[in-house]
Amino acid sequence: MLANYLKIAWRTLWKDKTFSLINIGGLALGLAIALLIIQYVRFELSYERDNPQASRLVRLTMDYLNGDAVSTQDTETHPPLGPRAKRELKEVINYTRAYPISEPTITVRVGNTYRLVERVFAVDSSFFSLFNYPLLRGSRTALFTHPRQAVLTESMARTYFNTIDVVGKTLTIARSKGNVLINIVGVIPDSPVNTHLKVNMLLSYPTMLTEFGETENNWDGNNTLTYVQLAEKTRYEDFERSLVAFNDQLHAEKRLLHERIISQPIRDIHLHSHKTFEVEPNGDARSVYFLLSVALLVLFSAVVNYVNLTTAKALDRAREIGLRKVVGSTQTQIRTQVFTETILINVTAGLLSLLLIAFLEPVFVRVAGLPDGFNVFGDMYFWFSTGAFLLLSIVLSGFYPAFVLSSFKPVTVLKGSFARSIKGATLRKALVVFQFTITLILLVQTFVVYQQVSFLRKQDLGVSLDRTLVVKAPVKSNATNHSQFRQTLLSQAQVKAVSFSSTVPGLGTVQLSSTTGINLTDTQEKTAYNYYLTDIDTSFIDLMGLRLLAGRNFDAFTPPTLTDTTDRQLIVNEEVLRLWSIPSPREAIGRKVTFWGRQATIRGVVSNYHYESPKASYIPIIHLYSPKFDAFASVKFSGGQADEQLATLKKAYKATFPDAPFSYFFMDSEYDKQYKADDRFQQVFGALTGFAMLISCLGLFGLATFTVAKRTKEIGIRKVIGASTANLLVLLSKDFIRTALISISIGLPITYLLVRNWLADYAARIELNWWLFAAPSLLIMLLVVISISGKTMATALMNPVKSLRSE
Repeated sequence: MLANYLKIAWRTLWKDKTFSLINIGGLALGLAIALLIIQYVRFELSYERDNPQASRLVRLTMDYLNGDAVSTQDTETHPPLGPRAKRELKEVINYTRAYPISEPTITVRVGNTYRLVERVFAVDSSFFSLFNYPLLRGSRTALFTHPRQAVLTESMARTYFNTIDVVGKTLTIARSKGNVLINIVGVIPDSPVNTHLKVNMLLSYPTMLTEFGETENNWDGNNTLTYVQLAEKTRYEDFERSLVAFNDQLHAEKRLLHERIISQPIRDIHLHSHKTFEVEPNGDARSVYFLLSVALLVLFSAVVNYVNLTTAKALDRAREIGLRKVVGSTQTQIRTQVFTETILINVTAGLLSLLLIAFLEPVFVRVAGLPDGFNVFGDMYFWFSTGAFLLLSIVLSGFYPAFVLSSFKPVTVLKGSFARSIKGATLRKALVVFQFTITLILLVQTFVVYQQVSFLRKQDLGVSLDRTLVVKAPVKSNATNHSQFRQTLLSQAQVKAVSFSSTVPGLGTVQLSSTTGINLTDTQEKTAYNYYLTDIDTSFIDLMGLRLLAGRNFDAFTPPTLTDTTDRQLIVNEEVLRLWSIPSPREAIGRKVTFWGRQATIRGVVSNYHYESPKASYIPIIHLYSPKFDAFASVKFSGGQADEQLATLKKAYKATFPDAPFSYFFMDSEYDKQYKADDRFQQVFGALTGFAMLISCLGLFGLATFTVAKRTKEIGIRKVIGASTANLLVLLSKDFIRTALISISIGLPITYLLVRNWLADYAARIELNWWLFAAPSLLIMLLVVISISGKTMATALMNPVKSLRSE
C-alpha cells in the first residue's frame, strides 16, 4: 500500500512540474533560512550555558545616581565589594574579582621577544571554579594565593613556548615603573567563544596589590569586575532584597555616596547588558528575537504557498478523488495519499535545503558575525531542528489540503463546487493577503534600516578621521624619546601633525577614565553626573579637527594635570556645560570647579563630538593636559597611499623604540567598527526580506498560472466578441492587485509602529518621511504585476481559435 501511495505521489508531482518546482523550491528556501537563523539565535542564547555554575553566578555592577535618577550604569565596581558581599550576604557563598590589566593590552616579554597581549585579568583563586576552567597543567594547591603568578591559556602557551608544559617557566610584564617577573603556575583551556569574559592570561589578584598599586580597601576607585556565587536553592528575588539592605549599609558608612550596587545574572549579560566598560561589545536580544520571528515568517510564507497552490488545484483532482470514492476509497485513505505527497515534497525540499545551507554557510557565518570555524552540520541540535521543522512543515502544509481533498462528495465533485465557492476563494485570498502584508512590513523596515545606517554614516562626527594613523605607546620611554619620535615624524614631508593622548575617538568608553562629583564651586545645587576624562597634548584639538568655541587651547606653558599644582586647567565639551547649566561657551571660560578635592579652571570649550558612533548621545568629556606619550600617538598625513603612510610611521617608531612591539590602526577603520552590529543587522535582515519577497512572488506566479489556465476558454470567447488585450489584462489582474492593496492597507499602520519603536533607540535618527512607506508599497504592486504579467500577457495575446480548440 505504501509503495502504491509513493508511486501515485511521484506521478502527481511529475505531471505538473511547474507547481512541484514552486512548492519544493519555496519550502527548501524557507527551511534553509529558518535553520540558519535558528543556529545563529541558538549561538547568541548559548552564552555561559556551558558553565554548570552559570545559573548561580551574578555580576555586581554600579549605578551612578543624580538624585533618584540613574545617570550612568557601570560594569566595574570597588575591589572590597566581593569579599564584603561574601561576609555579609547570606545568599553569597563565593566571589571572584577580575581586574582588567592595562586595558586593552599589556606588553609581555618572553626571552628577547616583546608582544602585546589582550584580555589579561587579575583574578582571585576562586575564578577557576566559578567559571569552570580546569587546569591542564599545574595544581590547585595554593593557586593564586601569592603575587607574581600567572596562568596562560593553551593557545598562548603554545604561541610563546611551543608547548603547554610551561609550569615553572617565567615571563616578564614590561612596565614604565619597572618590569615584573611572573611565574607561570598553570595552563587552562582557551575561553569558550560563547562567554562574555574571554581571557588570554590570568594573574593572581595579590599581584594587583604588590605590583599595580591597588589596595584591598579601596572604596574610591572602581576598576574591578565583581562576580558572586549564590547558594543552592537561593531565589534571585531574595538576593535582590538583601542587596537593597546591603546598599543601605554602605551608604550609612559613606562607602557609597551617589552610587548603588545592582545585580545581573551572567546569562543575561551578552544580550541584555549595554553598560559602560563592558569587556566586549554585547549582542542585542531584541534584534536576535526579531530575526528569529522573521525567519519563521519566511518559512510560514513557503507553507502558505503550498496550501494555496494545492487547494487551488483541488478542482483538477476532483475527478480523481471522486472515482476513488466511488470504487471504495475511504477519507482516511485519501488523506493518507495527500499526506504522502506532502511528505515527499517536504523531504525533497529538506534535502535541497541542506544543499542550500552548505552553499550559504560560509557567507552566513561571516555576515552574522559568528566565530571562525562555526560548523552548522557539526551540531546535533541542527539535525534535531531540521527534523522538527520538517515535521512542522509537513503538518502545516499537509493538514488542510488533505482535509479539503478528502471532503469532496462524489455526486457534486465534477461541478468543482469548492474551487468556485466563496469559502475556497476567500481562504486563498486571505493567505495571500497575509503573505504580502508580511512582505510589505519587512520591505518597509529594510528601507528604514538602510536609511538609518546610511544616515549614521553621513553624520557630522565633529572629529576628523581621515588620513590618521594611531600607534600604541611603548611601555618604557621618556620625554626625550617622545620629543625625538615627534620630531622624526614631523620631519617627513607627508606628515601634517602628531598628537599624544590617552585615547582617541572610536575606541569606546573602556579607554576613558570616569569620575563623579565634579561641580562648579559657585553653585548651590550639587550634582553627581558621571564625566569622562581624557589626557591630550597641545596638538590634539587641531589634529582631530575639533572646534574650539571659546577660550584657549593648551600650550607649552600649561602645567601638566598630574603635577602638584593648584592651577589645574580643563577644556570641556558642550555636553559638560549643559550638565553644569552654563548657558554659553564664552560664559564658561574662567569658571572654577571642584575636581578631586582641588580647584580647576575652565580654560576652553570645544564643540560636542561623537567619541562613540552617532547612535549614542554625546557624552560629557573633560580634557586634561599631558605632554607624555603614555598611551597613543595620532599621526595626521597630508597625502600618500596607506602603505606609504604605514611605512613612514613604522620606520620612525622602530628608530625611536627598537625593542617595543609595533601596534597600530587606521583611525577611520577603527571608528567604523562601531557600525559593525548595525551593518550586520542590515545585511541579514535585508537578505531575509529578499527571500520573503521571492517566496511570495513564486506563490503568486503559481496562482496566476493556475487562474489563467482555468479561464483560457473564457478569454477566447471574450476575444471573439470583441474584448481588447487591455481589457483582458485588467480582467485577469484586478483580483491580484486588489489583494495587494488590501495587504498594503493592513501592513502600513503596523510597520509604522514597528519602525518608530526601533528608531527610538538611536540618538541620531532619520525622519519617517512618506516615501519610506510609499516606495515599498509601489514595489509590492510592481512585484505583483511582474509575477502575474507573463502568464496574463501570453494568454491575452493568444489566438482565440487556438484557446477554444484546446478546450
